[in-house]
Amino acid sequence: MGKWKAIIGSVLVLCAYAGPAMAQARATPFYGDAGEPAQQPILEVIKGTQLAERMAAVVNTSLTLRSDLHVGFRSCKVANAFFNPQAREITICLEFIQLVAKTAAEDNYYLMKLPREEFSRYVDGAVWSVFLHELGHAVIAINQVPVTGREEDVADQFAVWFAVRFVTDAQKRVVEPGVWFWNRLAQTRDPSTFSTEERKRFMANEHSLDEQRVYNQACWAYGTGTEAGYRVAQRAGLPRERMQRCDQEWS
Repeated sequence: MGKWKAIIGSVLVLCAYAGPAMAQARATPFYGDAGEPAQQPILEVIKGTQLAERMAAVVNTSLTLRSDLHVGFRSCKVANAFFNPQAREITICLEFIQLVAKTAAEDNYYLMKLPREEFSRYVDGAVWSVFLHELGHAVIAINQVPVTGREEDVADQFAVWFAVRFVTDAQKRVVEPGVWFWNRLAQTRDPSTFSTEERKRFMANEHSLDEQRVYNQACWAYGTGTEAGYRVAQRAGLPRERMQRCDQEWS
């Protein structure tokens, strides 16, 4: 993690610098419209729990940005979450919330056996994990942070680092649910069934493979040296050979 810790260090330096033009920059919440009747109750729950407001508050109390950032939810017609650099906006699509909920409901092996409160924690944590990933993109773009390699990997690294640094009980509340979500997605995809063109697009995607994201994030969690991080690594089935490197990747 020495290489990417240097990158995170650059993020911190640029976030910490607060010139006159930066002092007024804030993250602000927004809510768009539901795209179908089934999404309306979801949107009402999100509004009722003030999720966009809470996400914006985390940004405002933890980072200094060079310009305003909008954070919120709307229908996008596709299951996605993304940062729009032109609008300086993090959007979490209602379709993505539906995907997380569907993925959780279909996990008869683990999640459906949990108490309702724990089940809800996983769904909520997976959404927060993806939000922090998009926040990584936002910080890189807004504060003009230079990165090397794939920005998607840096955003994953930022998400784990930010959660551990700023979120209470982060391993349990954010990192573990995030690892669970990518692991479940990996289990639903079988590249051997892809056509040649589908496989090409799959392998050329700017993101790491879901399995790689699982092991990377589990490794960084394990590298913190905490019991919670150990639990994340065990649940992800992180190989012993990789575990031996994790403290160096984190430190």
